[in-house]
Amino acid sequence: MPGELKSAWELALEKLEAQEEYTVVSLNDEQREAIAQVRSKFQARIAEVEIHKQAQIAAAAETGAADKIQELNQQLSRDKARLNRQMEREIRKIRGE
Repeated sequence: MPGELKSAWELALEKLEAQEEYTVVSLNDEQREAIAQVRSKFQARIAEVEIHKQAQIAAAAETGAADKIQELNQQLSRDKARLNRQMEREIRKIRGE
């Protein structure tokens, strides 16, 4: 319909497609499923790391080791960032980038 309103999402996609350096790539069902599996796998791995580090942080808090707590929090942040980077690399491979 010529007078049909577009959603903000549709308008944003049109703007992105209009930019020369960006093209919207449609994914097939197999790619969508593979990406969902990768995200699920990494969310589980991140949760495992968080649980493990939080247990270590709690143990350090009981002993009053503030330096150890800070170190463990930094390790947790680095581990989560590393896992997120790995996840994004795998997703880019699936997308064919």
